[in-house]
Amino acid sequence: MRAGGEPMKEIRFHGRGGQGAAMAAEILAAALVRDGRFAAAFPMFGFERRGAPVTAFLRLDAQPIRERTQVYTPDCLIVMDPGLARGGGIFEGFKPGGVLLVNGAALPALPPSVDVGLAAVIPASAIALEELGRPATNTAMLGAFARLTGWVSRAAVLDALPDYFDGEALAGNRRAVERGYDEMVPAPAGEVADAMP
Repeated sequence: MRAGGEPMKEIRFHGRGGQGAAMAAEILAAALVRDGRFAAAFPMFGFERRGAPVTAFLRLDAQPIRERTQVYTPDCLIVMDPGLARGGGIFEGFKPGGVLLVNGAALPALPPSVDVGLAAVIPASAIALEELGRPATNTAMLGAFARLTGWVSRAAVLDALPDYFDGEALAGNRRAVERGYDEMVPAPAGEVADAMP
């Protein structure tokens, strides 16, 4: 625990190029700052092409953040493409009792060593296609994240959007945040247990 209260939280986003994982981390950092927190976000790209795996990282704290390394032991995983969960590599370092948010209708199979404290699913791809006309799941996932964790307010996420979008894109992403917040489904403890292979 850091001096002054709550420990720093670390979040890792897993998606594919075109889903907006890097932008999701940036928008969430801007929203956290609006809520009076400190935040640092940055992406890690493999091959820079649509569909390639993308990982983004975010740290949030009540104090300034100096660490700029990758997140190796996340408190929260935001899985924008559940297909990336096959093989279990994205769960590496996941803190026991951590938060898991998955795009889809059900949780993916979880490795036996993964201890999830709080989990939810959100049909972010469907929301994005309906509201934006493309599979950019990022803002729907952020709405769901706000409701699931309470680490950031929905109002702050909505307030950050004009820094990244305008016109119809802004309106569509606002709707996606609202729908993500409203349509997020917490996974009952039994469902988390059933996701174990």
